[in-house]
Amino acid sequence: METLRSLVGDPVPFLATVWRRQACLLRPPTPLAPPVTLADVDAALASGLLRRPYLELVSAGQPLDQGDYTSARSVMGHDFGGYADPAKVMRQLDAGATLLMRKIEHWHSGAAALTDRLGAELGRRIEAFLFVTPPGRQGLSPHRDDADVFVLQLHGSKRWQVHAVPEDGHWQADPEPDPGPVRLETTAHAGEVLYIPRGAPHSAVGHTAGLSFHLSLTVRQPGTADLRTALARRLNDGLDLPRLPVDPAELRRTAAELLDHYREQLAALTPEDLCAAAETVPRPGTGTAAPEPARTLTGLAATLQS
Repeated sequence: METLRSLVGDPVPFLATVWRRQACLLRPPTPLAPPVTLADVDAALASGLLRRPYLELVSAGQPLDQGDYTSARSVMGHDFGGYADPAKVMRQLDAGATLLMRKIEHWHSGAAALTDRLGAELGRRIEAFLFVTPPGRQGLSPHRDDADVFVLQLHGSKRWQVHAVPEDGHWQADPEPDPGPVRLETTAHAGEVLYIPRGAPHSAVGHTAGLSFHLSLTVRQPGTADLRTALARRLNDGLDLPRLPVDPAELRRTAAELLDHYREQLAALTPEDLCAAAETVPRPGTGTAAPEPARTLTGLAATLQS
């Protein structure tokens, strides 16, 4: 739990009294070294390869038009749109828009290592999002996230309002026009971590004294969709049926075998089993097998020269 410790301090009281219950601002005694910097963002924008939906610009809860911050590229006579245009992005930031960068663990090695470590400690899928907000500006309106969120303030500061945690599961991960009374109002400064429980409406405004830069680590929890996926996988385990029954009699036999198999699987399945299976359902882009060690071109060149 060393990664969690660098975010919350002692993990034991945090998990026992705070986790999934209430928002709080944390000042870990040994804070995590910044896993990503503004220079990294500059390099990603300058690379010419960053593209929507990995980045978006928003202002006062509204997304900007794609053409306001991207340009098209022509490759082999075909135009491909959605590429980040650094000059346009900077003009929009100057005008007060917030830069949102999604799932940076896909391209940033430091963020990938951090999400892998925290995910292993919590047994959950972790995603990383970056926000760059000009002074006194608000990017997103009050909204709910379908995840617990650790907000790592990396540069500058931001004023937050967090509302109550939902009492049941009848809510959507969407903008929340009526978030209810504020339960926590606080300013996160560089080196501090704000924890927001899953589903708690929240919003933030950049501090008037400078640029705000923060990293949000979202901890995804299993939901109804995961239960359905896990159930489908369990029900279909061990099935060996003809793909194309040739006549009505064989189709009926196949239907009977299918129903018998499902009944047997359901009779042996408990809610605890299904919940456990939902926590291990592979997500898009992941698999059950261990990934192969990453190869590099420099390593290949060295191998071929030896």
